[in-house]
Amino acid sequence: MKSFVSLLAASLLVACSGGLRSPQPTDSYDFGPPPTRLTDGSRWSGVALEIRMPYWFDALTIEYRLLYDNPLMLRSYAASRWAAAPGQLLAQRLRQQLGLSGARGRNVEACLLRIELQELSQLFATPQQSSALLQGQATLLDTKQRIIAEQVLQVERPAATADARGGVTAMAAASVELGRELLAWLNDVEKRGRLKDCRATAEQHQ
Repeated sequence: MKSFVSLLAASLLVACSGGLRSPQPTDSYDFGPPPTRLTDGSRWSGVALEIRMPYWFDALTIEYRLLYDNPLMLRSYAASRWAAAPGQLLAQRLRQQLGLSGARGRNVEACLLRIELQELSQLFATPQQSSALLQGQATLLDTKQRIIAEQVLQVERPAATADARGGVTAMAAASVELGRELLAWLNDVEKRGRLKDCRATAEQHQ
């Protein structure tokens, strides 16, 4: 009887120790160090930035699609995640590049740049070839929420490696290119005299 109790205790100890295994390490990614500022001073401080995207893209999971195997299925890396919601990371990157202000608590005299993303994922054309895609639309609103201008957005950058690291590196590069395209678009809108109602535009800072 004593030997049976000892054997049972040993079995329970093994079972408990097996249930306390350390979780699999998770790699955490953001968009990297601040990028080069594309504007001088507070040129675009009169424009607030707002990022919108479907909730399934704005989670901590890093998403990808296999275009060659059911592209309708959105997959995620098991051992990698974003350090924060992608929408927050992208908003931070664009504010760093362009000097835009935040949408929360924005001045009533500030215009609003609203970016609505429909896709933020790594797309695999083949098992070894992939790219990061940012796709959506930018809408510029005046202080009375009237549309000033709209612009379709689509930025795609190739990934150097077919994994999460390659995908997030390509996504960071896509975010930088998106900032450049938005700057060119804002400059064009301003040249056409469409930003006169914004509090701080390039014309006021010349």
